[in-house]
Amino acid sequence: MQNILSKFDLDWKNVKTVFRRELANYFNTPIGYIFLGIFVVLVNFLFFFITKLFDRGYALQGLFDMVKLIYLAFIPVITMRLWAEERRSGTVELLLTLPFNEMELILGKYFSALVFLSLALATTLVLPLIALFVSSPDLMVVFGSYLGAVLSGSAYIAMGLYISWLTRDQITAFLLSFLACLFIYLLGYQPVLQFFGPLKELLGFLSVSWHADSLAAGLLDTRDLLYYLSFSALFIYLNKVSIENFRRGN
Repeated sequence: MQNILSKFDLDWKNVKTVFRRELANYFNTPIGYIFLGIFVVLVNFLFFFITKLFDRGYALQGLFDMVKLIYLAFIPVITMRLWAEERRSGTVELLLTLPFNEMELILGKYFSALVFLSLALATTLVLPLIALFVSSPDLMVVFGSYLGAVLSGSAYIAMGLYISWLTRDQITAFLLSFLACLFIYLLGYQPVLQFFGPLKELLGFLSVSWHADSLAAGLLDTRDLLYYLSFSALFIYLNKVSIENFRRGN
């Protein structure tokens, strides 16, 4: 671990400082509470009424299918300001003069969004608890489903964070992130894949939702874990390179 940290020259105290600042920003205004409330209401309303929970024996698959769809809008909302607002207000120049390197800034922002998303997911834990009282859900499936939800969210966040850097406008960052998340999601949507013939398996493998479905089946495959790690690492690296170019004036 020490070798890895020295290679990237990371000071986790700096990462923690940025993390605390960004996480506090979600709750310093009513916006964070509003979006958290919307997430809770949407998930619970859709789960109980649209999927007809009581008629389906408290099946939890519908919950995670809805979470994947809600992510398409929710994650762009929580990532759109992370860099775009800094660039619009001009505080990014001040931020880059602080004794933090690019990776410390990126990881601090990345983990703050991931924790905020995890808090939103934690509000849905009451539904599996209800299911435990009225039926016998497979605990491995429940665990895999939540793991897939967290990992797919982390991948979308890494991509949304990078997209936020590319623009100075939060609305533009939201729209671009939404379209990017939708594209990645549709790569794993079977009706869409049917049009690609022999390429459908490859395209499906590139989809964030495809790997989440695999984990939701209770299959803990290292290939899925490596996919999410690689996907997130790619966009974090692209973000790092972009900031370095910005610093050099390119």
